Amino acid sequence: MSKIGIAAALLLTAVTAFADPPRRRVAPTLGTNFCDYGTDVEGITAPPEFCVRKFADVPVARVLAFAPNGDLFVSSPKRITPGGAGPGAGAIFLLRETKPGEGAQRFTFAQGQAFQTVQGLLVTNDAFYYTVEDSVLRVPYAAGATTIDSSPPSAVASFGAAVFPARWTHSLAMSTDGTLLVSRGVFDNQTCPPPDDRYASVLRIGAGHPATGDIIAKGFRNPMTIRCMPWNACYAIELSGDGWEAVGGTEKLVELHDGDNYGFPCCVAREVPAPEIAPKPDCSSITKADRTFPLHHTPFGFDWERRLGWPEPYKNAFFVGLHGDYANWEHAGLQWAPADAVTHLPTKATVDFLSGVGKNKAIQRIADVRFASDGRLFFTDDHGGAVYWIAPRSLKVPSH
Repeated sequence: MSKIGIAAALLLTAVTAFADPPRRRVAPTLGTNFCDYGTDVEGITAPPEFCVRKFADVPVARVLAFAPNGDLFVSSPKRITPGGAGPGAGAIFLLRETKPGEGAQRFTFAQGQAFQTVQGLLVTNDAFYYTVEDSVLRVPYAAGATTIDSSPPSAVASFGAAVFPARWTHSLAMSTDGTLLVSRGVFDNQTCPPPDDRYASVLRIGAGHPATGDIIAKGFRNPMTIRCMPWNACYAIELSGDGWEAVGGTEKLVELHDGDNYGFPCCVAREVPAPEIAPKPDCSSITKADRTFPLHHTPFGFDWERRLGWPEPYKNAFFVGLHGDYANWEHAGLQWAPADAVTHLPTKATVDFLSGVGKNKAIQRIADVRFASDGRLFFTDDHGGAVYWIAPRSLKVPSH
């Protein structure tokens, strides 16, 4: 399908479970605002009109997924991650809040050998999806369930044996027409062209698609996180070649369109061949990134505020968790930038929203980032083993 075709199709679709942040179940309390409860995380500084609270301890907390009823799921892979976190529990945890400030009840939703490489999560009204190294799996889901359905999972996608330097960490998202998307990434290599474009791509999977998926966009090194938003667009964060500083390598935020090609490992960017590849590849048609980040800032999870009670200038803004440099965790943190009202893309380079994040700090390396419908921004710290939330001090607790 062409870029025009996919845009037209998406404009005609209905909003699904990921279109808006799901409602969080919060019981009424005597307090007025979320920030009236708990205490700020010591050593972490946010803008003065915000508070930062610890929500739950979760070993190697990686990816967040809200269920439509407000339950929050967190993946905890047992295998050590490429970024050095782990080993975790080889589990999926469910976090449920009853009163603000009292933290979350933690349930072990799923655990065992089958979940050693669990990473991406997605929850709809009747299905629970998760990724492992070689596949995307689905089980039935009922709202409020605290353990995974006991029926054998069905494979939504199968990637086969890893015969190439493939990553086991995948991301899931659902477009507004209900189409399921998954990411696949590779480690640094010089195999140009790749033996199979699916090794490093974002794919459509599920009904109407082959088990190996249909390519939306290719030429990635590591499309670490993908998001589909209610304005009928899907995005990916791309982590570029580790050795490309001298030739202008960057991390990228891209809006996904059919046929896009980001060039890895042949091309650093449009008209910029990878210097280690011979003969010199043609990079004239490589897709340009929509926005970039400095190499080794390592952006992971990202989301947009959607008029959920945040004050200006943060209303409708873009937020991203930075995992930081692999060697020293430098630049780890949470950043933000204002976003264009029409394109939703950041209008300037992201800057720190939190300070004090890093090695041997209370919050060490931020991985996933998700807004809840009550206005709080949740994020994971995989090396620190916890989930946190941020809220404006003026944000009121829902009375329902």
